[in-house]
Amino acid sequence: MARRRSRRDPSPASPEARVQVWDSEFGALRLLERTVTTPEGRSFSLWDLHPDDVRKLPPGAVRADISRQVFGMGGPVLFYVDRQRPCRTCGEDFVFRATEQRYWYETLRFLIDADAVDCARCRREIRQGKARAAHHAEAVAAAQANPDDAGAQLALADSTCALREHAGGGDIDAGIAAARRALRLTPSLVEALYHEGRLQAHAGRPAKAREALEAFLKRAEGLSRREVKTLVRAAQTWLERADADDATPRPKGQDSKGPERA
Repeated sequence: MARRRSRRDPSPASPEARVQVWDSEFGALRLLERTVTTPEGRSFSLWDLHPDDVRKLPPGAVRADISRQVFGMGGPVLFYVDRQRPCRTCGEDFVFRATEQRYWYETLRFLIDADAVDCARCRREIRQGKARAAHHAEAVAAAQANPDDAGAQLALADSTCALREHAGGGDIDAGIAAARRALRLTPSLVEALYHEGRLQAHAGRPAKAREALEAFLKRAEGLSRREVKTLVRAAQTWLERADADDATPRPKGQDSKGPERA
């Protein structure tokens, strides 16, 4: 039986090669018809940049591998160049780098129509925010399922504190209750006092925040756990700032401490 010969594209210099001219934003560029095979094994014909015209690309341009692109409504992108965009979240301009585009479309294999709408910093913060929210949901579920597990209660207090500090979310009073329950169940978990203090501060109760943080520092004396030492420094910093704030003269009638609750 005769072996089936695989199709091969003609040489760009061959009379059989199909070439057309594309009036691009960087001038006239020749396109060459070629057969591409995707990572999924599908083969089809597309117009690609003529190899002799690669030198016409602007400085910093990155030639694309169209066989790795996933097409949406449009066709292949033949090369990537830096594109300036306004960030949807912070409003600042940012540059969607050519190398990042290649990573998006050829490594991550996003649809070629996808575009960066947020700057790298905002994208990172959005990802971290989603991760914190998911982690908090897990902490809430674990604390509810295990009300007598001090570790689960402490994790909920910690998660609530982190969520509040970064996104302004979380149930503060539920976090405080979880911290207190963790400490009742396991008195050695002095971290619970720190989390209660920070949550009291977020709730606008500076006197209760100070009380909890000072109790934490007293009970943390002599403890060598790394996580406790980190929280000790944070508590000391908060108290120092609170002292400086209290010492600052304020206009008559202006109260920086906010309402206290029992």
